[in-house]
Amino acid sequence: MKDKWLFPFSVLWLVALCVVVTIYAAWLAYPFEIDFLRLTDVVELSKADIRHNFNQLMTYLTNPFAGKLAMDDFPSSAMGLKHFLDVKRLFHLAQGVALFFSPLALVFFYRQLKQKSLFLYQRTFVVLAILPLLFLLMAVLVGFDSFFTYFHQLLFPGDTSWVFDPLVDPVIYILPEDLFLHCFVLFFLLYELVFWGLVITAYYQLKRRLETAI
Repeated sequence: MKDKWLFPFSVLWLVALCVVVTIYAAWLAYPFEIDFLRLTDVVELSKADIRHNFNQLMTYLTNPFAGKLAMDDFPSSAMGLKHFLDVKRLFHLAQGVALFFSPLALVFFYRQLKQKSLFLYQRTFVVLAILPLLFLLMAVLVGFDSFFTYFHQLLFPGDTSWVFDPLVDPVIYILPEDLFLHCFVLFFLLYELVFWGLVITAYYQLKRRLETAI
């Protein structure tokens, strides 16, 4: 129980880690997305050029030392640059949490697994695992288009810079909504795998403890 104070930081670490893994996995998978989404039919660029511009964008978003966004084939408006700066800050927040809290989280999970006391948090893990299912249900009921809009309104309250005009921010052509849908699905699967894995681990720890006590 002395490690109880580490629990919320460990949960934040897991969520941030899922976000970071999703970001870099989406980056790695983007060449396949170009083919799957037929982006070469949308813009008059080769696959290599589309990938090059996307790499420039992702480098800016993920690298804290990249201070300016400049894509070779896609100009950006002031509103577009503002939104990308907001996204960059969110990416750095996730990266920072994943990095900063990793020692605390690793100590917490190491001790809980060693002491077989993870079952003490089983109910919380179940709640955390079920919560995204409610968002999934909402997305199914209202449709991903509406959910995507609500998500941005929640993440960027009072800000409409995320609504890109392709005439001034043509990069949106290589960032279609289906791409973000795939990212949401990937994050959802990672998150559920992690937390249901913890639920199952905690369940078997408790089961073995009860069997030993009999």
